[in-house]
Amino acid sequence: MINEYSKGLFCALTVLTLAMVAPNCAEAQFRALMQAGVSGSSFRGDTVKNASYIKRLVGGGGLRYEYPSGFEFETGVYYLVKGGALKFDFEDIPIEGLSEITYIEVPFLLGYRINPYKRISPRLFAGPAMAFKTEAQITYNAVGSSFEQTEQDLTVEGQDLGLIVGLDFNARVGSETLTFGLRSTYSLSNARSEKPEIYNTSYVLMAGIIF
Repeated sequence: MINEYSKGLFCALTVLTLAMVAPNCAEAQFRALMQAGVSGSSFRGDTVKNASYIKRLVGGGGLRYEYPSGFEFETGVYYLVKGGALKFDFEDIPIEGLSEITYIEVPFLLGYRINPYKRISPRLFAGPAMAFKTEAQITYNAVGSSFEQTEQDLTVEGQDLGLIVGLDFNARVGSETLTFGLRSTYSLSNARSEKPEIYNTSYVLMAGIIF
C-alpha cells in the first residue's frame, strides 16, 4: 500500500514541477535553510477515542530550488516525534497511555510564493513526505496511582507516508532572510502493523533562516 501511494504522489509531483517551472530553469537558484519549532501530534482513525495531542520539538534543514516565477521545490531532513496520548480502561482500571514515535522525515514539497521579491512574501506548499522510524515507545500510567511502565512499541511500522500542506512567510531583515510557517502532515499509511488502522496527524509551527 505504501509503495502504491508513493509512486502516485512522487510521479504527480514530478510532472507538476516540470510543467510549471521548466521555462525559468536558467534563472533558478538553490538556497539552504535551517528550521526549528514545535509540533502537536495525535492519532486519527475510526476506532480512536479519547486521543489528545502531545507537543514535542522538531528541527532540521534542507534545500529550496527557487524559480523567478514564484514556484519552489523543497526537500530536506527533519527530526520529529509523532504519536499521541490515549485514555482507556483495563480491567476497570483507568489507564493513560503515551505513545512516542521518533522519525527522520524527508519531505518533497512544491510551493508557490506570492510576490517573491517583496520584503514579506507568503508561500503555499504541499507534497508527500516519507518518515523513517528510529524509535517507538509507549508509557502506561494507572490513573490515581504511582504505577508507570515504559516499553518499546514493536507494533509500529518502520515507515510512515504522509501528505504535507502548509503556509509560510519569508521576511527580509537586513541582509538575512527569515522564514516562519505552519504545516500539517496527514499520514496515508497505517502507523501500526496491527488492526485496526490508526494514522498519525501532526501540526508543526517552525521558524528558521534561509542562506
